[in-house]
Amino acid sequence: MTTALPPTQLSRAATAYVAFGPGAALGLPQILDRFGDERPALVLAGHGAGGRPWLAELRATLPRHVFVTLPGGYPTWDKIDRIAALMNRLGTGPIVAVGGGSVLDTAKVAAVRAAETAGTPRRPVTAVPTTPGTGAEVTPFATVWDFTGNTKESFAGEVPDAVVVDPELTRTLRTEALGGMVFDTLAQGMEAAWSTGSTPEAVAHGTGAVALAAANLERLLADPDDMAARSAISLAGLYSGRAIAVARTTVCHALSYPMTLRHGVPHGHACGLTLGAVLAYNARTTDRDCRHPRGARGVRDIVARILDALRCDSPDAAAQRLEDLLAASGLAGYGAHDFDDEHLAAEAMRYDRADNNPRRLDPGRLRALLAGLRQPSSPRSE
Repeated sequence: MTTALPPTQLSRAATAYVAFGPGAALGLPQILDRFGDERPALVLAGHGAGGRPWLAELRATLPRHVFVTLPGGYPTWDKIDRIAALMNRLGTGPIVAVGGGSVLDTAKVAAVRAAETAGTPRRPVTAVPTTPGTGAEVTPFATVWDFTGNTKESFAGEVPDAVVVDPELTRTLRTEALGGMVFDTLAQGMEAAWSTGSTPEAVAHGTGAVALAAANLERLLADPDDMAARSAISLAGLYSGRAIAVARTTVCHALSYPMTLRHGVPHGHACGLTLGAVLAYNARTTDRDCRHPRGARGVRDIVARILDALRCDSPDAAAQRLEDLLAASGLAGYGAHDFDDEHLAAEAMRYDRADNNPRRLDPGRLRALLAGLRQPSSPRSE
């Protein structure tokens, strides 16, 4: 069944149309018709799409449109500008991004760059995520990576004009990949909820995403054919995207960037490595170190809602549950990685996401938090 969900007002523009449910991708021709553009669409797919059964189905569904496969890796300005130039050279119309967060981010930025270069209106973007968790389909943001300079840039553009979330497209994901993507959902949901920029909407969407993701990851790991669980995880990713579109992320994401840039840890996995420890840290926010406009009590109330979503009765129990979910997904914990805690803490503090954390942080506190992750039997950092 394909269901149209009501749009939510986001920071730049509202997503005009969202189709959700198994088989929703088969309705792409009708969605493209909504734009009233007679030019063929540019259908952008990820580098691993070639062997996926859904790609052949999409080609049959969209026979007159132009299909392009992206090279592997995260978005870079070089890749984005090549796609923008191709759009202008071929004279294509709307852009359809089918893939993970990297493909969606590339399309969102390329649509803007193509318009700027040609001096024409931005082409409509339809986002079709094939991975759950990034939420890129409903945010105006895109991450552009510079692996030479070891930096990443957050690009703020526009929300995709249409979104198609078809859980059937996630069937080919490996367990480790699926687990990492769900941890991206968990991180986005939790961080948006406790962020200094959080709103009641961000808390509701964020905690809703956490509840759906945690409960259904366990179900899906036990039974990959559980389509209800797969659909719930896809919906959780969409909710987490709506949450960060309002409130943005915090220090878990700031820490994840150098883990990915310098150590090659996939983004969602990297976010999950510190999520439990940061949850426990923020649960102990006091009036002396609170940075959140709702005050320390407001932060603790938000953490309590996150604990309810995780079905845990304490921050330490929640941190342990998150570690158990990492292990069940086949993902190594923080202590298994050869990170330099001091350097990681210093790098993370350079990103503005660290400033969104509700409890005050500095390199020393962050270093102590990371050191605590190497001693799982000891009490969580105060």
